[in-house]
Amino acid sequence: MDFFVDAAELLGVPKSVAAIYGVVFASPHPLSFAEIQGRLDLSKGSVSQGLRLLREIGALKEVSSLTDRASLFEPDMEIRKIISHFVEHRVRKQLDTGRDRLVALSAQVPTGTPAGKILRERLKHLQGTHEKARALLPVAKTFLNLGR
Repeated sequence: MDFFVDAAELLGVPKSVAAIYGVVFASPHPLSFAEIQGRLDLSKGSVSQGLRLLREIGALKEVSSLTDRASLFEPDMEIRKIISHFVEHRVRKQLDTGRDRLVALSAQVPTGTPAGKILRERLKHLQGTHEKARALLPVAKTFLNLGR
C-alpha cells in the first residue's frame, strides 16, 4: 500500500484513493465496500469517492459473487490505465492552463526596458520548454498504448 501512496503523492492523487487501490491490490480476493472501509478506517464518503474515481479510470473492477450480494472490488492489473488517465487529464489540463498563463504573462512584460528584455528572453525560454512538454504528450500516450 505504501508503494501506491508514494506514487499518488507524485501524481497528485489523494492518499485515500491510493490507499484504497493498495488495499484492493494486496488482497488475494475481491473486497467489499465495508471491508475496504474497515481496513483503512476511512469515512464512508472517502471510500465511496475513492471507489468511484478508481472505477472511472479503470483501476478497479466491480465483480459479483454467488455468496455475497454486496459489490466486490478487485484491481484491474492494467496499471497503465491509471497512468494514461493521469497523463490525459492532469498533464494535458496543466499544459493547457500553463499555455494560457504564459500568454497572459507575456502581455504583462514591459517593452522597451532592459528588465523587460531580460524577462522576455526568460519567458521565451519557458515557452519553448512548455511546447516541448506539449509535444511529448502524444508520445507518452502512444507509449502507454503499446502493450494493448
